[in-house]
Amino acid sequence: MTGTRAAEPASGSWLARIVRPPDPMAVLGLLAAVYLAVFLLIPLGLIVAQSVQIVLAGGLADLPQFGQRFVLLTRNSLVLAGLVTVIVLAIGIPLAVFFVKAVPYRPLFQVLLTIPLLSPPFIGSFATILLFGRVGVITQLLRAAGLPTFELYGLPGIAITHVIHTLPLAVLTLAAGLRTVPRDLEESAISLGGSLTQVARRVVLPYIAPYIWMSALLVFLASFGDVGAPLLVGGNYRVLTVEAYTAFIRFNVDQRIPILLSAWIVVISLCLLYLVRRQMKKTEIAPAFSGEIYTYASPAARRVGLCFCSLVSFLVLLPYLAILVASFGTVWGAGLLPDAFTLRHYQALAGSLEPLRNSLILAGTAAPLAVLLSVVIGNAMREWGRAGALFDYVTLLPFVVSGVVIGIGLIHLTGRLRLLGLALPFLSGPSLLVAAYSIRRLPYPMRVMSAAYSRIDRRLEEASYSLGASRARTFWRVTLPQLYPAMAAALVIAFTRIITELGATLVVYQPGWTTISMQIFSYAQEGLVNRAAAISVLLIAVVAALTGLASYNRLR
Repeated sequence: MTGTRAAEPASGSWLARIVRPPDPMAVLGLLAAVYLAVFLLIPLGLIVAQSVQIVLAGGLADLPQFGQRFVLLTRNSLVLAGLVTVIVLAIGIPLAVFFVKAVPYRPLFQVLLTIPLLSPPFIGSFATILLFGRVGVITQLLRAAGLPTFELYGLPGIAITHVIHTLPLAVLTLAAGLRTVPRDLEESAISLGGSLTQVARRVVLPYIAPYIWMSALLVFLASFGDVGAPLLVGGNYRVLTVEAYTAFIRFNVDQRIPILLSAWIVVISLCLLYLVRRQMKKTEIAPAFSGEIYTYASPAARRVGLCFCSLVSFLVLLPYLAILVASFGTVWGAGLLPDAFTLRHYQALAGSLEPLRNSLILAGTAAPLAVLLSVVIGNAMREWGRAGALFDYVTLLPFVVSGVVIGIGLIHLTGRLRLLGLALPFLSGPSLLVAAYSIRRLPYPMRVMSAAYSRIDRRLEEASYSLGASRARTFWRVTLPQLYPAMAAALVIAFTRIITELGATLVVYQPGWTTISMQIFSYAQEGLVNRAAAISVLLIAVVAALTGLASYNRLR
């Protein structure tokens, strides 16, 4: 039959099936499944199993104050994530509407709003200290104007950091939804007498509701799973991820506590995974109804939009401007600017390049591994039917589960294997960091490759089958070349996300392999803000250059 794969010979079919070599693509798919099981499913399952064992053994009775602490940590985490989500949506929805429909210079605003996504949240944390700390610039201005100030350390500091970091993510997601609203729909509503505000409230926002919910979930997940910002500016406001990490690294704390907290984070993350997957299915339908974008021609709307977008962009970028200034400053005390400026912090980097070298080696190893997994898993999702669909859920797990929890699971797995005399080389040293990174950031290249596979021309593959080519030969000669551009983009995305990873690094850290993210975090904790700022500028520059390279290749 034309367009179908050639049938196997009928004679001796049972013997042929026995002696026939296995399909290489099926073998690669099985190896990818084993990799996910070893470095993701088993570690998380081990945490949950241990927590169940602790509860059934009556372990909670030995921890009389743990129940109250557990409830408090859960409430704090949910309140923080919920507050950040509400603030981000309140700002992000009008910002996205103006950005898509009313603002000139859209490419400029898009670049400006992307900058916070190029750095981990903890970099913005010590930037907020420079601005809102007890002698921060904005704090001094508020005092000079006779306005009230607030204590940064605690819920306000974490919330400010998370809002700054997650707002661009929400805006870009909402903007993608706004581009799917057909122009005719809005024009019809306006022709019936509706104002721009009424049309936006009654037509546009209901139409992009799946994208609003998706934005809310992404922001909630980012805030709920972060550990860097709560550690730096959290003060006495403790959340689940921080408590699990600090309990894990302390020798004087009952080690059942991090297991129970990590298991609870896994349970909450699984609930969020269900919601994320549900919203992703809804957003995948929306582009089928897209049309030309309706833009606001009203001069008043365009002026308001330009002013609003400019103000928000300035406020979002202000912490990063403070980092840049601090990187050249000597001592930033009670003045609005540092006492003097110097290049010594950058000169000191030349003699301390080991963390950057370590980060480049680890990211340069883990990123290709993550892309390879994405290519193999993407093919399995196409070919394995319902079994392949399970990959979609499993590969989203690292996105919703905190890196701290994944790290704790891997450490417990390696500990169990050592007790059994199975201390494997790839489960220790830098190899364990590479495995943790490749799993932790797998969802990012996975989304890129899933989109690329959806655009593969099946007719070319069917033509190859009809000419007698095997499945493996068809993949290597026909399918894979069509994936090369997406693989390059996925490689850059995976590299940039891995080099900024902190949560898993703090737990799975190996002696002699300090990364640039850990160095920044350590300097910030020690109060060496100027050194932390200089390294942060270097990290942001590296990530920005790689992101720009990926965008350039995509445009080509």
